[in-house]
Amino acid sequence: MPLETNRRRALMLLGAGVLGVSVSSCGHGHAASPPARGDGATTHLSLHLTDAQGGALSLEALRRIQSNGKGEAGYDDALLDAKTLEVVVVGPLYQDEDGAIGIDVPTGRACTLTMSWPTSHGYSALMADLPASGEHNLLELAARTLHDRQAERYQQAVGQGLKGADEVATLRTAAQESLDACAAAQSWADRGRLATSALESASGAQLALDRALVAQAPQDAIIGVTFTRVPTAAEIAAVLASSGPGGGKRRVSARLVIGDPTDAHEMAGWRTTVESLHAQGGLALAQICDSHDVAALTDPAWDARVDALIKALPSVDAWEIGNELGGDWLGTGPVAKAQRAAKAVRERTSATTILTLYYQLGQADPVYSLFSYAAKEITQPIRDLVDVVGLSVYPQLHPLGTAADRVLTALDAAFPASRIAVTELGYGGQDLNNGPWWFGSTTDPAAARTAVAEHVTGAALGRPDAWGAPFWWYYLEDQVGTPGGQVAPALAAASNGF
Repeated sequence: MPLETNRRRALMLLGAGVLGVSVSSCGHGHAASPPARGDGATTHLSLHLTDAQGGALSLEALRRIQSNGKGEAGYDDALLDAKTLEVVVVGPLYQDEDGAIGIDVPTGRACTLTMSWPTSHGYSALMADLPASGEHNLLELAARTLHDRQAERYQQAVGQGLKGADEVATLRTAAQESLDACAAAQSWADRGRLATSALESASGAQLALDRALVAQAPQDAIIGVTFTRVPTAAEIAAVLASSGPGGGKRRVSARLVIGDPTDAHEMAGWRTTVESLHAQGGLALAQICDSHDVAALTDPAWDARVDALIKALPSVDAWEIGNELGGDWLGTGPVAKAQRAAKAVRERTSATTILTLYYQLGQADPVYSLFSYAAKEITQPIRDLVDVVGLSVYPQLHPLGTAADRVLTALDAAFPASRIAVTELGYGGQDLNNGPWWFGSTTDPAAARTAVAEHVTGAALGRPDAWGAPFWWYYLEDQVGTPGGQVAPALAAASNGF
C-alpha cells in the first residue's frame, strides 16, 4: 500500500540537477526553457490547445485541467523515451510568447509527452508521440498516437471475432473521421474542436479494445484479491464461490498481507487461511512485507522475517518478495532485500516468485518513474530470480486509463523472461481520496470502483503472458463491507470476458 508523497522535485532547472542534463534555449525567444538530455541539442515544438469550443488555452489553463484543479501536486507532465517509457525530463512544458505551449525535444530522439488528462471516462495518462518539429494540436497528437497504436491489437480482435470488436470498430471510425477533418481544418480553433472529439472517440475505442481482448487471457491466468487482515471462514468461502471474483470459471488467489510473523495468534490465522484456500480450490500468495514497513527493517530483521515466514507458511503457492519497489518511501536497499528474499524462496520452496513495482510516470521524482527505476535498479541478478513482474496501480494517485495497454506492453518488453501481472489495485479508500484524479465517476464511489476494477483487470489479463490481476486492495472492506459489494461482480465480469 502506498504512502504517497507526490513529490515533484525535477521541474525546469532543478530537473537538470537531478537528471544530469543540460539546458538549451534553442534561440526561440521563449520563457525559461526546460532541460534536455545528452549534448543539449534540442528541437522546439509549439503545441496548441483549445477547449471543446475551440477557444485557445494557455499553459495555466492546461495546468488547471491536468491537475483537476488541485494545483502543483498535479503538475505531472513528463517527456518519455517513446519506446521504453523511461523519463527524459519532467516538467518540459512552458508558455511560448506566441500563446502556444512550448516543448523542447532532444534532437533525433523519439519521445512521448505524457500527463494526466480527462475524457468523459475519467483521467488517463495521456500519451502523445511527438513529431520531429513544427506546430501541432496537443490533443490531436494524443488521439493519433492512441488510434495508430490500436491498429495491431484491433486486428487481433477482429480476426478472432471477439465480442466487442464491433464497438471498437465504430469508435475507431469516428476517431479516424475526426482526425481526417483535423488535417483539413483551416484554423487552430477548428482543429482544436475536432481534436477533442478525436481524443474522446480514440479513448473510448481503447477502453473497449482492452475490454474485448480479455478473451485472450491464458487459461491459467488467475483473478486475485488482497486480504489485509485474517479473513473469516465465510469470507474465504465467498471469495471462492461461483458468485465470487472468479465467476466460477477462473481460479482465484488471495494475497495475504502479513503484519507480524512473530505473532503466534496472527500466524495461526494465516495458516488456517492457506489451508482453507487450498481445500476449496484457491491459491495463496503471501507477501514478505508490505511496502510501508520495509524502511523500518534492518537487513538482519528483514532476513529474520523471511526465514520466519517461509517456516510458518511452507505451502503457499507464491511469495511476493518485493512490494511496490520504486516507491520513494522504501528507504535504502529495497532491491537487495527483495533479491535475498527471492533467493531464499527459490532455494527452500517451489513457490512462484512475484516482484511488484510501483506504477507512476510523472508524479514523483524522475528516478522513481516506473521504467527509469526498473532499468537502473532491477538488475539481472534479481531478474533471474523472479517469475512474475506485477504493477501496483492507484489511479487516483497515478492515472493509467487509456495508457494501460502501452504501459503493460512496455513492461513486457522490459522483463521478457517474466510473466506480467497487476498485483495490487485500489480505488476510493479513505487514504487514497487525497489524490487529484478520478476514473469512472466523480460522484458514485461504487461506479468508480467498478470501472477501475473492470478496466485494469481486463487490460492486464488480455495478454498472452498474463499471470493474474488485480489483487484488489481493501477487498474485504470494499466487497464485504459495502452494501451489495461491487468489486466481486466487476472482477468476475472482467476475468471472464464480460
